[in-house]
Amino acid sequence: MSSFFGKMLYVDLSSGEIKTKELPKAWAEKYTGQKGLGTRILVEDFDIDIDPLGPDNRIVLTTSLMAGTIVSSTSKLAITSKSPQTGMITDGSVGGHIGAELKYAGFDAVLITGRAPELSYLYIDPDKQEIRSVPDLKGTGSFDTESEVKKKVGDKNVKILTIGPAGENHIPFSCISSERYRQLGRGGIGAVMGSKNLKAIAIRGWLDVTVHDFEKCMQLAEEFHEKDGVTADDNEIYQYGTPVLVDLAQESGLLPTKNFSEGRFDDYKNINGESFREVRQNKKACFGCGIACGNWVKDGDAAVEGPEFETIVLGGSSLGIGDRAAIIEFNALCDDYGIDTISTGGTIAYMMEMTEKGYHDFGIRFGEKEKTFQVIHDIATRSGKWAEAAGGTKALSAAYGKKDIAINVKGMELPGYDPRGSYGMGIAYVTAPRGGCHMSAYPIALEAWGDRDPFTFEGKGVLVAKMQNSQFAKFSFGVCDFWPINSETLGKLFEVTFGGNWPKEKVRETGERVFNLQRMFSVMAGFDEKDDKLPERFYKEVLKAGPPAGIKMTAEAFSKAMQEYYAYRGWDEKGRPTIEKLKALKIEDSLIDMYNKRVFI
Repeated sequence: MSSFFGKMLYVDLSSGEIKTKELPKAWAEKYTGQKGLGTRILVEDFDIDIDPLGPDNRIVLTTSLMAGTIVSSTSKLAITSKSPQTGMITDGSVGGHIGAELKYAGFDAVLITGRAPELSYLYIDPDKQEIRSVPDLKGTGSFDTESEVKKKVGDKNVKILTIGPAGENHIPFSCISSERYRQLGRGGIGAVMGSKNLKAIAIRGWLDVTVHDFEKCMQLAEEFHEKDGVTADDNEIYQYGTPVLVDLAQESGLLPTKNFSEGRFDDYKNINGESFREVRQNKKACFGCGIACGNWVKDGDAAVEGPEFETIVLGGSSLGIGDRAAIIEFNALCDDYGIDTISTGGTIAYMMEMTEKGYHDFGIRFGEKEKTFQVIHDIATRSGKWAEAAGGTKALSAAYGKKDIAINVKGMELPGYDPRGSYGMGIAYVTAPRGGCHMSAYPIALEAWGDRDPFTFEGKGVLVAKMQNSQFAKFSFGVCDFWPINSETLGKLFEVTFGGNWPKEKVRETGERVFNLQRMFSVMAGFDEKDDKLPERFYKEVLKAGPPAGIKMTAEAFSKAMQEYYAYRGWDEKGRPTIEKLKALKIEDSLIDMYNKRVFI
């Protein structure tokens, strides 16, 4: 027995064809589940040059191979596609119950391609899979879409993925929502759904999930949950959620303020963990999770589950807004319209600074809350005074200049950590396969918040690469980022659920394999060392307060650190994985041949 069904649902929205395909067990053994398996499914016979918003792009849903089991914090759903925001691969995970529900429906993965002739939703259960038209939901927000689809299905227990107007309007940083307040925010997969006329995906399951060794699984799960503190009383994330990071970032002098022009925010106490806990109404956890990071908050008329640290920063301090209720409203509006809070905030912050410094008058300045809400509307609907903001900072800076203050990497706006206060985060940002992202590695925990010197690149390339390998293993095996699990523990849990022998070295190699496969995609899409750059602001300006005050990060030191990173990874000087490295990682010959012909021959 195993937690792997070996089944993938194939859906062609253009033809209406839906069929079940066998999912090779060799892929599961090599790439495990979630991030890794989703990447492997996407790249099989895939044309790298396709338009991300064309019918030939794919949306791949993959659940964890441990989803729906007794093992806590392992039931997120990963979604993988080619990004309309960056042109690279993009993937992310969404919490709640949707990952376990897909497993209970009997599938390890779903591959969706084509374009439906009219706005539709996809329904999936163990016995029936259908494409159902919903033209009446055109322009409907994510929240009402979920409610309406539940009514149409006639089952309150169905779990749903939705897009809002932003996805329908192909906004390149539109997101996907689940259970109202769980978002897969980055990379624009919501726009890919919109381009396919796919308004929602509804999943209902009831099948049993088996594991390789039930008794041992129960024993180890209890032991490791206790050891790692995966219970509500044992972790700070339960007490505050991610807003707990506001104070840490402020103290470290790297809290993005006014478009990353400063690292400390005068009104930070209005928007920190204590402040949001004052208006917390309830707690919420994902399926089978004891960490329970979710907070339902309400301040005046504004209510949301969240906001997460990244949203507080990009919708708060980076916009010069220290109003708790305004940040909650910012969060709720973005969720309902279906756009990424990080890219939305980053785009508006660029516009505010451009206006304040006289570079171009966008008609909005730091701290202007009501105008911020209107920009959100104009972005999502591609209408009104600020419709052009729908292109994000990359498009705006191409039109109006000042690329040095357009805070993005490869077109994806940066999250809530200024790399001048954590040099390793700079390397993590530029090497993350989906663009300016903090999820591939989190060296800040060891630098600004640990005992490693945050203001040197010495050894940071190796540090970041090792962390990326561990993270990609963790996210492929399907474990939530908030569980501080090590590779040895992860391997033992996988042995009793999936089966086989998984020592820590094999676990880490899996992460390295998946990371290199995603880098292969980026290189084949035309990205390499020339694109692994931070915005020039971080080299030209120094922070003026806190630990980073007056310390200059240089482009020369960064470039040297990148070459050390490439060398450690076994890539060439242009940041391209070598054929020898890919063979050593046992990536399939068919994929290596495709890569070799496109890149080196």
